[in-house]
Order: sequence, then C-alpha cells, then structure tokens
Amino acid sequence: MKKNKASINIISSFNHANFVSLLKNSSSFDWEVNEVDYNQVFQTLTNSNAKMWKQRVNITLIWTTPESISSEFQKLQNKNEANSDIIKKDVDYFCSCVKSIKKYSDIVLVPNWILKQPNETSLAFAYSKGFGLEYNLSFMNYYLSEQLNKEKNLYILNSSKWLLNCGASSAYNSKLWYLTKTPFSNNFFKQVISDLSNLYGSIKGLSKKLLILDLDDTLWGGIVGEVGWKNLRIGGHDHLGEAFRDFQIQIKSLKNQGIILALASKNDEATAIKAINSHPEMILSMEDFVTHRINWEDKAKNIIDIVNELNLGLQSVVFLDDSPFERARVQEALPEVLVPELPKDPTDYNTFLSKLRCFDKTHVTDEDKSRSNLYKSESKRIKLKQQLKSLSDWIKTLNLTIVIENIKNENTPRAVQLFNKTNQMNLSTRRLSEQEFNHWVKVDSNNLWTIRAADKFGDYGIIGILSISTKNNIATLVDFILSCRVVGRYIEETMIEFLKEFCQENNVNKIKGKYKKTDKNSLCYNFLNKLQLIDNNQYSFEFPSNKKKLNLLNITVKKPTYKEKINVSKNIMAK
Repeated sequence: MKKNKASINIISSFNHANFVSLLKNSSSFDWEVNEVDYNQVFQTLTNSNAKMWKQRVNITLIWTTPESISSEFQKLQNKNEANSDIIKKDVDYFCSCVKSIKKYSDIVLVPNWILKQPNETSLAFAYSKGFGLEYNLSFMNYYLSEQLNKEKNLYILNSSKWLLNCGASSAYNSKLWYLTKTPFSNNFFKQVISDLSNLYGSIKGLSKKLLILDLDDTLWGGIVGEVGWKNLRIGGHDHLGEAFRDFQIQIKSLKNQGIILALASKNDEATAIKAINSHPEMILSMEDFVTHRINWEDKAKNIIDIVNELNLGLQSVVFLDDSPFERARVQEALPEVLVPELPKDPTDYNTFLSKLRCFDKTHVTDEDKSRSNLYKSESKRIKLKQQLKSLSDWIKTLNLTIVIENIKNENTPRAVQLFNKTNQMNLSTRRLSEQEFNHWVKVDSNNLWTIRAADKFGDYGIIGILSISTKNNIATLVDFILSCRVVGRYIEETMIEFLKEFCQENNVNKIKGKYKKTDKNSLCYNFLNKLQLIDNNQYSFEFPSNKKKLNLLNITVKKPTYKEKINVSKNIMAK
C-alpha cells in the first residue's frame, strides 16, 4: 500500500541518528527528514536564515534534555545546589525561541523533559528545592506547559509515558550514550514514532471514526441469552464486573470526543436491548449507539450494512469482539476494517483500548461533540426518504434551511477539519493546516464561506466550504467541499447558485476552476458534469456567472453581506 508523505524537521540536543533511521523505515508515513547536527538547538532556533527554514514542512520536532536548556540544571546532576529562578528564565528563553519558528511548519512538537540516563538520588534530596532533581525537573515541565500549551499548532509530547511503557531498563542504554551520545534505546524511539505518527495522522484526517462493538463478554461478562440481564457481570463488587464497567466508561469518553458507536452482536434483539436499558450498572445506553445490528446474521454483512447506513468507508471502522472466530471472519471478509485482538482477560480491556491510539484527536470541535446526534437524525431522514416516492418530495418535506456564512474565527477549527477529512465531494482535495488556512483567508482577493444546514430533524452543523479567488473580474473556484453525508439534498446546487449571485453582485462575469482527480473524489466530478459545468474530456472548466438558475425546491437560504466579509477578515488578520 502506498504510504502518505510527510516532511519533518528534527532539532535535538543528542544524537538522533537511530531515531531517524527507524522513522524512515516505519510503516506509518513516507517521511522526508530534514535535520541539523545534534546539540545545535539554540543556534538553529535563533537563525532565521538557517537552511532548515527555507522550505515549509509538516512537522518540526524539537527534542532536548533538561541540562541542554539550563546549565543551572546541570549543577543538580553534579550534586550541587541550583537556583530555580535561573532555571525558570532558561525555560522562558527556550519557549520564546520555539514560538519564533512556528511559522515554518504546520505543527511543532516538543517532548517534555526526562533525564538522559536513570538517576537514583537520596529520598531526602529528591524533592528539595535546591538539590532535588525530581523537584526541578517537575518545575521545568510545569513551566514548559504553562508557556506553550495555549499556542496553536504546538503540542507537548509526553516523554514520561514513553519511559513508563518501555521501563527504565529497556528505555536507556548507558553504553550507547557513552559511545555515541544516544541516550535512548530503539524500543524507546519506536514509542515516540508511534505517537508522532498517530498525532499527525489525526491532523490529516486519518484517524478512525466508527467503533462497532460486540455485546456478550465484550461490553459485559456473560451471555445475556443464557444468564439473563440481572446476572450479567458488570459493576458491583466483582473484579470482572468492575473491569467491564471501566471499559464502558472509556468507550463513553470516545463517544463524547466524536467517535461514532454502533453494535453488531449475535443475540436476540429484544433481550439485548432490555439488558442495556435495565441493568443498573450499565454506563452505555442505547442512546449512545447511532445504530445497531443485533441478530443472528454474519457480522461482516452487518458491518457493511452499518457502514452503508452511515455513509462511511470501511477504512474508518474499528471492530471489537471477544470471539477469535468473529474477528478472523471480519478481518478476512473486510480487510479495510481494523480488527484488534482483544486480550483474553477482560481486566486488560481498558488498558488495551487506551493504547489503541487510532482514535487520537488534537482537539474536539462542537460538531465532534454532537456527532452521535447528527447521525441519529440522519437515520430518521433516511427512514422518511424510504417512505416517500421521489427525491424532490423528500427534500421539500425536510424543511431544509441552509446558512452560508463568511468564515469566523470560532469556525476555523471545523473548517480546517473539513479540508483535511473530506475526500469525496472535494474539488481540489488540498490539505491545509490552520496556519495555512488563516494565511489564505487574509488575502484580499480571496473569499471563503462556511455552509451550515438544518432541517426538522436537527442541525447538521458546518458541513461545507466554498472559496474563490478573484482577479480581473474572473472568479476562480478554489474549494468546493461538502460532507458526503449530506450530498444529494440540493445543498451543492445551492452553493453553486450562491456563488453565481455573489459574482454578479460584485461585477464578476466569469467563474472558472480545475477539478483535481483522485481515487475518491469522482462524486464531485459527477456533480459538475450533471450540471453541465465541466466537459467530459477535461478537468478545467469555466462558465458565466449569469448561467441559467437552478431549481432549489424552495429551500430557505440565509446569505451573508459584503460588509460582514470585511469585518470577519479584519478579525482573522488581528488573530
């Protein structure tokens, strides 16, 4: 399988050659690495003319040891007293240098500080202010987070977690340190690469969206059809019951972060639902699951049905089941689905899920928080559609309202998310970081609008992006993005009509654009072709702004004014 490309700058205070070698050979991304010699941290960060900054990259990794940041900290390792005020000033200077290079990459990653070698100190001195390594290291990391955690597109990585997962004996290699000034083992570096890849994958929209779960011996202990719901092992004073309860708590937290939950269980439907609704220790309720397939059919078929209902791809699915047979069946039939091997012991379920990392997010938008409700509303719409004879009747019955807004600061995270996660109805398929997005919006000749929609079943949230660049009375359609879950509801036609009206009002007589073909975005091409806006034989297109108006089936459309555009632009520029 072809790997996605990613570029990274690496700046470190120690020999990182082994890390780079492992990174280039990892299975996650095709990494293009730019690096400087180790122990050149401040020389590189303070030199705006450094070769590293000549070309923008996806990631800049700044990895240091505490003594490389503060010579005062070095005194502690020599068993001398250190001045915490001086250490604070040193951390402050380091943070200011980090902030200064943010503009050169999409994201900046800074691992928090751990010791380059294990250190055993007397309990009497460990947390003393003057001599304590642990005290001052904790202080440095606290101050680091205070300085950087509010910075956009800058993330602090948890080095302590890597150390804990490896264990000190496996994480450090004293001989390697003295021979090559490499403080950490390859096992440790692999932990780092996993986190780095997961984080960048989430930013690029590659994280999983849908978790499909079994019931018996997965969400609870026991087979409900045999023991009855009252005798299921969940909660209470039973160690396995407590483990299942904690597992459900973590699944619930995933749902609150925007992960969609569904059920695929071989069971009697009424019996299973009664257990979920009746057991007093259940954390998850039927309201937490967007849809379910509780029957005796093949689980691979049920997963396909669920995915089709939700209009998602199989590559976005994780399936959890305690049965090795069911896992093997789904994995064989649906290789795109991630089917992890659940531990045999349910007391390990919670830890297993926390380490799975395929659901990682850098932040949670309002749309993420309400995602389950959005998909539940969608299910109601589909049922209504099946009852009506024609598409036009269905659209009219929905009482659809479309709100087109100039980009606002508070909507930027969701807009960036749509850029990076929408594949099917996406004209250019360009991917933008938040920094790149804001830079593009600031340009006077560029206009960008967000598309919201709502109907009688609920609010869709922000589901589309429309952007143009105008020059010499010609508008170039740059971005035409619409969530695939709302395609076919005349929202895309509404976006085209709005664009034409905007151009007419601003004396723009021609609209042109270019469709960038990918393996997934034929939906966009088919739409443009259906409206006769694009020629079958080419991907470039143009049409007059006064082209014949489309029938929008009496959809309510709320549009912005030109004055609003100016105000919003100023806000973004101020940001």
